[in-house]
Amino acid sequence: MARELAGLLVDPIDGARPGVLRIEDGLITAVDQTDEPLEAPLVFPGFVDLQVYDTGRCAENGVTGYLATVGTSPPGAVEGFLAALPDDPCCLGAHVEGPYLNPERAGAQAVEHIRPVDLAELNGWLATGHVRMVTLAPEVEGGFGAIDRIIAAGAVAAIGHTRTNHYTTRAAIDRGASFATHIWNAMSGFRGREPAAIGTLLADERVTLGMIADGRHLHPATEEVTFRVAGPMRIALTSDLVAPPAEDPETGRLRGGDRCGAALVARTAARFGLAEAAAMASLTPAGVLGLSDRGRLAPGFRADLAVLDGDFSPVRTVVAGDPVWVRD
Repeated sequence: MARELAGLLVDPIDGARPGVLRIEDGLITAVDQTDEPLEAPLVFPGFVDLQVYDTGRCAENGVTGYLATVGTSPPGAVEGFLAALPDDPCCLGAHVEGPYLNPERAGAQAVEHIRPVDLAELNGWLATGHVRMVTLAPEVEGGFGAIDRIIAAGAVAAIGHTRTNHYTTRAAIDRGASFATHIWNAMSGFRGREPAAIGTLLADERVTLGMIADGRHLHPATEEVTFRVAGPMRIALTSDLVAPPAEDPETGRLRGGDRCGAALVARTAARFGLAEAAAMASLTPAGVLGLSDRGRLAPGFRADLAVLDGDFSPVRTVVAGDPVWVRD
């Protein structure tokens, strides 16, 4: 059945303009510009989040695609997680964050379960076909072999929770690592004569940078530097969304993010622009997973949409043309 949706259409390439989307069989079939000065609703390509622990809040925030994420855990736990992924059209698979990390950059990960690479264990996860991304520290024992195996399985090898140097980071990228998990957070520092992991990841155009742009994980000036160096086509807004509380009640240390989708886009759009926010929230993360049919409001693209009020409050979330969440 053909449908229409009018509003301020926000496309990462064409920018924001009043128009009408025409949708049929789950796809955008036409985009017609209008002379009417429509300012709401705001219609974005559905948001794609590559790192979500609390998956139940995605659809209500305009997220039409996410990676359900499991952190560093004891042997056997990841297998159980993969066997029970959400039965949800928005779930794109799993992101395994750890356990092959540097304990000195554990952050909120369970340091007691960090361990060297076990290729048999990793092969078992990848054989399920559910794993789309694995975060590891390339300097850990067996790190390069793990990257080779992840790439061979068609998944994304991500660098994170690391204190490695420029040379090891560059070698990991040369082997195929192509994503930085929450750039700046839980990574070795950046100095003039030693760029370490952060500087190397920022500078290498082969790498997409996951950035938690919630105003809590990074200073606004750090976000600005990241945006100016990498640009919106290399930054993927990431929530790292966890179940409340998002910080340890005893220490105040961050456990993860407390907002996703529309809230991150609202803050990012105010600072960097509507089209830029759409790129970072939709087109760029979709590209990380090779989803070439998502992330734009253009004919032939899947009708995955985040429909927001003029104040960026979610109104409706649409997946392949069908609403999966509607505000009461």
